[in-house]
Amino acid sequence: MLATEGIALPSLGVDGQSAFTGEVLVQLGGVPPAVVAGIAFALDVGFSVIRAGHGAGSVVQVLRTPEVGALVVDVRADRVGEYRATDEQGRFVLAPPAGGDQWAADPGDVHAANRNDRARAEAARRTARSNRRWTG
Repeated sequence: MLATEGIALPSLGVDGQSAFTGEVLVQLGGVPPAVVAGIAFALDVGFSVIRAGHGAGSVVQVLRTPEVGALVVDVRADRVGEYRATDEQGRFVLAPPAGGDQWAADPGDVHAANRNDRARAEAARRTARSNRRWTG
């Protein structure tokens, strides 16, 4: 989120979906030049997805595209995967660390893997290697 990057938007507002474009527009309100510079910097260093919540207490979320091969978690699917690419719809393409079919995940549902997630992925890799030995 922008707040984690030290960017505060005290007068942030989110409009409804535009009948003309179909897009939701974010009203930044009165934004000091330093905040604009911070947003520009965040975009420049690799934040590829910006999304805004709706309603009271709306939040702007800025997501950094993972490095190829980075271990991430798709919280909606409750799966650990390796980041492979971003598809045409802006979804992250993930692959199981132990092999298998890739899947697409909404960037807002993906976060970096923590220690437990990494252990889960390593256990899956070991199980897959063991199974290949026994069936191979």
